[in-house]
Amino acid sequence: MGARRPYKRTMSRTSWFLTHARFKSYMLHEASSIFVALYMWLLIDGLFRLAKGPEAWAAWIAFIKHPLVVVISLIAFAFFIVHTMSWFKAVPQAMRIQTGEHFVDGKLIIGGHYAALGAFSLFVLILAGVA
Repeated sequence: MGARRPYKRTMSRTSWFLTHARFKSYMLHEASSIFVALYMWLLIDGLFRLAKGPEAWAAWIAFIKHPLVVVISLIAFAFFIVHTMSWFKAVPQAMRIQTGEHFVDGKLIIGGHYAALGAFSLFVLILAGVA
């Protein structure tokens, strides 16, 4: 009796995540985290420039007003939305709330997070004098 060879499914090294919607969502979330980190780095750089004095702050303001930086910031904002939605989607699995014998529906938990995000965003806009 010969040795049996196990079945090995062929899979590309570069496009494995395109085979299933869940993998695509995961890769989009991971890619969005890169843009989130870069934008946070930009904001932290602004804080350091603010601490260095008015000239450094003015140079940083001029830098972020450049059209290319504005476009990249808009792209980063779109990825912020993707990143936020994927985190909020994961919340019901991490935060199970039990009332009596039953668990609170995940859609209510996600809705509560969106409501809190909206309220906080409105609060910040009011503080900034925009709304």
